[in-house]
Amino acid sequence: MLNRSRITEEEKGEGLTGASSRPKRIIMRLKTHKKPLWVSAQELQTSKHVFRWMDRIAKKSFVRKAEVGKSKEGRPLRMLQIGNKNSAKMMLVISRQHPPEVTGYFAMKAFVEKLVDRSRLSKKFRKDWGIYVIPLMNPDGVDNGHWRHSAGGIDLNRDWTQFNQPEGLAVSEFLKKRERETGGKFYFGIDFHSTWDDIYYPMDKSFKGNMPDLVYDWMESIKKAIPKYEPNIRPNTRPKPAIVSRNYFYFSHGMEAIVFEIGDNTPRKFIKKKGKVGAVELMKLMLARQNSKVSAAAN
Repeated sequence: MLNRSRITEEEKGEGLTGASSRPKRIIMRLKTHKKPLWVSAQELQTSKHVFRWMDRIAKKSFVRKAEVGKSKEGRPLRMLQIGNKNSAKMMLVISRQHPPEVTGYFAMKAFVEKLVDRSRLSKKFRKDWGIYVIPLMNPDGVDNGHWRHSAGGIDLNRDWTQFNQPEGLAVSEFLKKRERETGGKFYFGIDFHSTWDDIYYPMDKSFKGNMPDLVYDWMESIKKAIPKYEPNIRPNTRPKPAIVSRNYFYFSHGMEAIVFEIGDNTPRKFIKKKGKVGAVELMKLMLARQNSKVSAAAN
């Protein structure tokens, strides 16, 4: 890790995130040696780092590790099963389809870590819901240092219709199998990414899934929970072909689905805050919707 004291930013932008936050120039002071010196734009988070984090989470009694398949080069596609394994109410979390998108991965970690903490809210949610997390969708791309593609030379987030690659196919088969086993539904699906700024990409409001308007109510709740924060929401108005994860989640499983993008320059503390707050507000909403359905059925 490069010490921040060895980096000088000149004429830094005034924005918190995105292009408006970038400096015009950066000066880095590096010590060189006979061996090659590698410089990375973001923290390295290889499969070893991800699996180590998963192992730590899996020490909790209500978390189980599983493998949904193998990558093209034979690496495991590992998953965390959190909460009620028999629940017919389920949600899906994925990240790292695109290897270098580390800030999105950090947001996913904060999101999941809130889901598994000891708070009363999280305990209640885990009792009622089955949560399935695949933190590393593209282990080959990550470990080989690819930009967007897998070992098959394919952008995995453009392969959710044809399923030419084993990674997306394995997840698709798992979702269908889990629905058959539980007789239930996946109500929410989120795919964490990174880009030039913090952006939420939901389905357009006109698309109603298994829990209508959940995502837009969630965005509003996040806005209220973070002072002076204005979410950058860009709905998807061209849903087909459903080659990206979000569209597949909605059209094939009825999930309320969203792509959760984090800026490359977003401060790490704010990333954690967004992930944690996002989890809290989502759990509140989903439990409230669940309880309202129970009340309606009773009446």
